[in-house]
Amino acid sequence: MNRLTLFCLAASALPAAAQAEGGRASGGVPISVTVPEVCQIEASAISVDATTGLASGTVFEMCNSGRGFRVVASYRALEEGEQVRIYYAGETRQLDPSGISAVAYRAGPVADSVPVSVQSTGLVQDLAISLGLTVI
Repeated sequence: MNRLTLFCLAASALPAAAQAEGGRASGGVPISVTVPEVCQIEASAISVDATTGLASGTVFEMCNSGRGFRVVASYRALEEGEQVRIYYAGETRQLDPSGISAVAYRAGPVADSVPVSVQSTGLVQDLAISLGLTVI
C-alpha cells in the first residue's frame, strides 16, 4: 500500500473512532471580525451668491456607524440682518450667526446622495458653507 492510500484510510477512520467514543464528534474554530468605523461626506463648498440669495446641489454622505451622526455646517459669522436657511435632505434649519450649525441628524448607517439648497436674505457679502459630520 502506498503512503497516500494509507493516509486516506487513517483519516477516514478518525470520525468513526470519535463516534465510537460516545457518539459526540465536534470541532470548531471561533471566527471574529472587527469592521472599522468609517464616515465621510463629499461636498464641495456651497457658495451663496449675495445678489440671488440661492444655491443648491447634492451631498454624498456615507457612515457605517450604528450610532448615527450629525451633519454640521461651518461658514463665516453672519452679520446683523443676514439670515440663511439650509434645506438638507428634507430637514430645514436656520443657520446660527456664530458660524457653525448642526443641520441634520442621521440614525444608523447611511450611504446616500441627498439634496441641499440654501436660501439667504440680507447678505452683505458672499457666503461659503462647508459641510462636515460628527459621529455620535
